[in-house]
Amino acid sequence: MTKKLSERIAERATAKVQGRNAKNKAQFLSVRHEVEEALGENWTVKDIWETLHEEGAISFSYEAFRNHVNAWKNNPSVSIKQKSTPEKNSKTNPASFKTNR
Repeated sequence: MTKKLSERIAERATAKVQGRNAKNKAQFLSVRHEVEEALGENWTVKDIWETLHEEGAISFSYEAFRNHVNAWKNNPSVSIKQKSTPEKNSKTNPASFKTNR
């Protein structure tokens, strides 16, 4: 089965010689849908990071992962679920996610 375009782009970006932040973002974007699903099932950000890190899906620190999750949650245009929600609803009803610090 052929990989999705976003998966191929993430692999290419991770393999390219580039800055650490770009690699981290590429890795995060490649697992973003899984993160969204796990958060929807009430798993903690730490549990998600530990699992992805142990599996080798991401190689960066928990703090960096938490920063990516928070940035992603603050930008509704990135979220699959938020894309179908009108902009005014996302501002009047902000998401209430918790992260472990």
